[in-house]
Amino acid sequence: MSGVFGLISTRHKPALSLLERMGERCALHPWFRVNTWREGDAALGQVNIGLFSAGEQPAQRGPIHAVFFGQLHNAEALRREAERAQGSPVPAGEAALIAALYALHGADFPARLEGVFAAAVWDAEGGELLLANDRYGLLPHYYAHFGGRLAFAPQMAALSTLPGFHKELDLDAVADFIRFQRLLGDKTFFTGIRLLPYGSLLRYRPAEDRLEIAHYWDFDHTPAWSGASFEEAVEETARLLENAVAKRLRSPFRAGVYLSGGLDSRTILGFAERLGKRLPSVTYGHPRSRDVQYGLRIARRLHSPNRFFPQTDGRWMEQFAPQHLRAIEGQQAFLHAHASITLGPVREQSIMQVNLSGFNGDQLVGGRAITYAANATQAPDDTAFLALWYHNLNQRFSWPGITEAEEKLLYTPSWHLRMRERSFESLKEALRPFANFSPPRRVDYFSAIHQGARLSNLNVVYQRGYFEACYPFYDYALMDYIHSMPVEYRLHDRLYLAVITRAIPKVTWIPRESDGQLPTARRMRRAAYGLGQKIWRRTPFFREQQILHGDPEDWLRNDLRQWAADILFDERTLQRGIFSPDFLRSIYARHMGGHEQWTIGKIAPLITLEMMLREFFDG
Repeated sequence: MSGVFGLISTRHKPALSLLERMGERCALHPWFRVNTWREGDAALGQVNIGLFSAGEQPAQRGPIHAVFFGQLHNAEALRREAERAQGSPVPAGEAALIAALYALHGADFPARLEGVFAAAVWDAEGGELLLANDRYGLLPHYYAHFGGRLAFAPQMAALSTLPGFHKELDLDAVADFIRFQRLLGDKTFFTGIRLLPYGSLLRYRPAEDRLEIAHYWDFDHTPAWSGASFEEAVEETARLLENAVAKRLRSPFRAGVYLSGGLDSRTILGFAERLGKRLPSVTYGHPRSRDVQYGLRIARRLHSPNRFFPQTDGRWMEQFAPQHLRAIEGQQAFLHAHASITLGPVREQSIMQVNLSGFNGDQLVGGRAITYAANATQAPDDTAFLALWYHNLNQRFSWPGITEAEEKLLYTPSWHLRMRERSFESLKEALRPFANFSPPRRVDYFSAIHQGARLSNLNVVYQRGYFEACYPFYDYALMDYIHSMPVEYRLHDRLYLAVITRAIPKVTWIPRESDGQLPTARRMRRAAYGLGQKIWRRTPFFREQQILHGDPEDWLRNDLRQWAADILFDERTLQRGIFSPDFLRSIYARHMGGHEQWTIGKIAPLITLEMMLREFFDG
């Protein structure tokens, strides 16, 4: 995957051949480009798909070498500042800018950057390596500190295959994945590999083999609220959101939108049209789903050239699940691979080079997590909050996962003793950085990272192997403003509906997929449409549509039935001794019987975990 990578050590001088093999592990497809460099104690590399940060790297400024990947939205302002300070031009490219900023500001340089990025600086004179990411950690990078060396990369496989690295399964990560369908904190499936936390600066001095990591930004940096009224907040949010889209449209690459029937993608497309840009769009799914039907109507209304990819069965998943697994290294269940059939054609036909992703819109502007977790946000004390939030994360913030009783039956006796209470303790630890905030803010900020960057963002990470992505809803100014406002402004999509009704009313005339109602702040219009729908549904001409673009539960019962059985009941799975064979047969029968809803959230993590173990631990 695109990003920066490196090896630093005084004990074992990094070999260029070893660095090149790391680059090969990160280059998931033939079109990836890899840059490598080695001198003395340090070896640095950068990998990209030929769009963002595609120039030769590293950049050098005296004893300073820098590698960079991502997109900076304040690069020109920073370049002018650096040129004034040093009295000479800064060479082209973000890596050269990073080297110049480090020369000026030292370890304070990451706090000056606005965008989505990963950057590494090797200061040969100071004998120090610095690795930094953006505020929200949207380009996942991993590090391993072992045997007197530091290694880092955007793919764990580049680290786990290094000589001297001992592969050991992290049981806390397994507990997280089984219960929450995601990993929490900085955990990975490897005990010796960690995720660089959001908004962090890693510093490593190889001569002392000393590693330090600290947040240069956190949610306590959110500014105080201005006291604006709700109407004033609507106007300012609309302005900031339009600016966020405009910044990302300045890219020289062809932008597009993955368009569904929800609010987020139509909002991005609507603001782009307001700015005079008619962007192409891609829609996929079952032709009769609300998600697809509403998405296609939005495309026509906004004059967006749309490419539709029908998805009438689930057989594609068996083909693409291994590819999805390798890209995000098993940290997300296979059922999230749903865009797979579109990725190759979108790249080959250059439908878009950059996806303006609607990711995080419902959480940020719509206050989705705070709304869904009303029981936890109103908890009378921390004890109640923890119990309620554990339940919500397990049952409401993805497909419902296994329950406490099911967990007792899931593992073999020896494994049950090892796994007991791990997920609960893991959640307590993941909540610790947010403990000083009020319950609504705690839910909000925790979800921005653990529902957003650590789960949903992996969909975008997967896509980034084919084309780039921008995140309008993760614009720093926009997030600062919305996170500072009273939470009640955002509840139940109040702010969201008011913003799009005011700024891009065209998109409010087409229902949203979640409830089939018009997403408008105009209550009379919404009520009239709802009444019309009730009458229409009673006519003999009405045909119910499925809500989602696909039905992975049904696919697993039919098209993928044998595929699931071949993984769950294979001798390799059973011989591991992790899961009880009786429970595997039981959960399989429950799912295939079709008498319960949402059992896929219980069975998909088991299948994915076994696939991950075969790919990254076996052999």
